[in-house]
Amino acid sequence: MGVGPRIHTSDLALGFDTGRTTVDNNTFSYSNFLGEPTVNYTSDSPSQGGWGGTFNVLDSSKKKFKFIVNNFNGSAGSGQGWRSFTWDLRAYSGQSVTISATVEVPDLSPGTFAWIMMGQTNTHTNNVSGAGQYLGYSAASEKVSKTTTTTEHITWSGTLGNSGTASQPSGHVGFTLWYNGGTSGIDSYVEVSNIQIELKSHETPFVNGTRSDTTALKDLARNCTIDLDSMSFDSAANMEFDGTDDIIDVTGFTQPSNPNIYTAEAVLKLDSHNSDTNLGSLIINNYSSLHGWIFYLKGPSGKLGIRHHYNGTSGAYDLVYNTAINTGEWYHLVATDDNVTVRLYINGTQVTSTSSVTGTNYSGQPKIGAWSASGTARIDGEMPITRIYNKALTSSDIKSNYEVYKNRFNLS
Repeated sequence: MGVGPRIHTSDLALGFDTGRTTVDNNTFSYSNFLGEPTVNYTSDSPSQGGWGGTFNVLDSSKKKFKFIVNNFNGSAGSGQGWRSFTWDLRAYSGQSVTISATVEVPDLSPGTFAWIMMGQTNTHTNNVSGAGQYLGYSAASEKVSKTTTTTEHITWSGTLGNSGTASQPSGHVGFTLWYNGGTSGIDSYVEVSNIQIELKSHETPFVNGTRSDTTALKDLARNCTIDLDSMSFDSAANMEFDGTDDIIDVTGFTQPSNPNIYTAEAVLKLDSHNSDTNLGSLIINNYSSLHGWIFYLKGPSGKLGIRHHYNGTSGAYDLVYNTAINTGEWYHLVATDDNVTVRLYINGTQVTSTSSVTGTNYSGQPKIGAWSASGTARIDGEMPITRIYNKALTSSDIKSNYEVYKNRFNLS
């Protein structure tokens, strides 16, 4: 069997890819993008209320619990029970909140669960066992229910309250379980794993604790630290550039020994063109004080370009392809310099070239998606892939990279 196209990895100096794959139970598997930075507020000690019951922590690293509900009906064959397990987030009243988890009713658990509700309660009494302390939900909007015995990954999002009445959310987020049809004197239970409570309007991949701005996205070359502190994420937790104040900062990057040999690569889809007539939308800014290069989409129409500044000379060359790229479409964009010829590629095909120049290199750190933290020339759209190589990729290398991305992004 032949080997299909592969991503070129030799001499990679910096790169990222936010791609992810879906695995069992709608969870996500990430190799280099661990997910949007977040904090998981789930502790190993939830509050309890309702009738009798308790919990066991089965795996703290996965926030996996066994929630146990005591049977309280004396009639054999018609046992009933309910209990709530919640976490107190009243200190964050008014903020968005999302709770997600994988819920399983094991075959060995007796009884039939009428429902397992996950969301925000409307009343709360801490660590109470006994009649009259049911932790209900104020409305359908405050909960998501699971009524089957299959293993399911479920999610609920809302706005945190702070007190709780018969009709208002309390700021306590978690689970309320109710079962019937059990056997008198025999308790029932569910197992819940990957519980994540985060102050966001959408779910992100599970983390036990904190996923920081500087650990969420890994450098493919394992050389640099990529900082997402100034980045935005959409409702599906996909990274995006908002065209206003988003930028990716990099530290630990080592500039190549030969400043005239490199490759800049990106896969992107613009939501709009930048009206800046000088630079437009900056893909990679590897420049300062008239040294280095800029990979960009020239404004206001979005024409692919590469600009070099060597030895303090402004615009030693500024190669721009005359045809603009369209908004709303995915593109694979590449610039190469082999110390003889500079080339631009769009979707695997060379579109223009010019002669290279000789000079000294930029000694700083590249910035991705904008000129600087406070500057203009920003990307507005999605750019899940960026790479810098310390070599000029050949046309066959670039074609191979393009073929890998073609189906993933529906490239032309």
